[in-house]
Amino acid sequence: MVKENKKIWEELISKPKGLPNDIFSGLSFPGGTFFIDTNTNLLIYKSTGMIVNKKNLNNFIHAHPIFLFTSTLRGSGASIQDIFDLLDYDVNNGPMLGQCNMSFKSPLQLEREYKIDGKIVSLKEKISKKLGRIKILDFTLSMFDNHNSKVASVDYVWILPEKEA
Repeated sequence: MVKENKKIWEELISKPKGLPNDIFSGLSFPGGTFFIDTNTNLLIYKSTGMIVNKKNLNNFIHAHPIFLFTSTLRGSGASIQDIFDLLDYDVNNGPMLGQCNMSFKSPLQLEREYKIDGKIVSLKEKISKKLGRIKILDFTLSMFDNHNSKVASVDYVWILPEKEA
């Protein structure tokens, strides 16, 4: 399935001009995996100002929740730039992350590889009073454990201003 989804993305990216918005609705991401390691987790916690020492080491038995945001994007098989290429979107127009809603069914575990999967929910055009013509991209990325049970997911909404022709 991963190879098939990757092939579809490559085909669409190779000829993105003029594709209708509805062709992207329901499109699966190529998919992939992401490994959460203990050392990177400790660095993430330290970067947030938490002091890591022997007294509080038990507080760090689970991965920091930010891994849901970073791992799903990195493990989805498509970068943000790949998404923009797919949509034939010029990043110089100033894309904005409108929403990012994360939900967890269980804590993220350390020293574990997760399967990442996702899909584009919709791509809609709209006229904004402040920004003019925009597209609203809605997509979901999810993490699955080795039993293929969903552990967590993140829903993204991107605002993509368009240049006026």
